[in-house]
Amino acid sequence: MVALDSSHIAVEVPEGTAHTGQIVLFSVLISALVAAAALTVGVTDGSGWALAAEMVSRLSLLIFVAAMMVEPVARLIPSRATRAAARERHSLILGFAAAAAMSLICTVAPSRLGGEPLTVPTIAYCVLTAGILVVMLFSGHPATMRFLGAPAWRSLQRISTAYFWLAFALTGVSHLIGPHRPDSWHGFSLLLLVSALLIRFADTFFLHLRSRLAEKVA
Repeated sequence: MVALDSSHIAVEVPEGTAHTGQIVLFSVLISALVAAAALTVGVTDGSGWALAAEMVSRLSLLIFVAAMMVEPVARLIPSRATRAAARERHSLILGFAAAAAMSLICTVAPSRLGGEPLTVPTIAYCVLTAGILVVMLFSGHPATMRFLGAPAWRSLQRISTAYFWLAFALTGVSHLIGPHRPDSWHGFSLLLLVSALLIRFADTFFLHLRSRLAEKVA
């Protein structure tokens, strides 16, 4: 669990930066463009909304992995560029939430537009994912740690991060071993998720190692 969560290192919830609005707007626009392109491609066989939800979900995975990695990379490879990227972690989380919400909208849109009703598993997934998105956004607000305290804040961070990492990972595994059409994306997505996990583990390991060395020197 510790590799999925680097919140034990942070001392406060980061505020938004000057680029937060731009990053969120960019995520919304790119998600809308990807969805529109998928709807256009899938209009002939009626798979437009499903394809749109899938493609926007892939975009959200890329943003999610970036949000997971920017702070650990900045501590492992300190430089002006990595520190600047790390300061945008909160912005990336908001961008991920926007893209994930767009994917959910594409998932439920057919039933709302008069198509076939959603299946029970799909409804459960949409409700649970929307709820975890709310948890992620709530824990990302600067006042959350001050209001709930550090332990509760860490728990919210762990729950939301672990949920989406596992959701993306299980989706990738199910497409690789299940009765689906082969798609190299799912292998690539698993590689990204495992790489993010390893980088966070390395960050935590070296943090503890430096702490022990500092204690011995002191």
